[in-house]
Amino acid sequence: MRIRKIIAQEVWRLMCLDDEDYLKASKVCCETLLYQQTGNFMVVNVIYYLLKKLFT
Repeated sequence: MRIRKIIAQEVWRLMCLDDEDYLKASKVCCETLLYQQTGNFMVVNVIYYLLKKLFT
């Protein structure tokens, strides 16, 4: 079985970001930097549910 590496756009989608944002960033950054930038993101939905669980 072969494992496929996901592309930068798929990583951005996993981080709940729009394709529109990805397209804007891809005009000024290379693929490697786009991967690195997603490492600094925080998924808003995850933080929301963590905080909700903590304070309820």
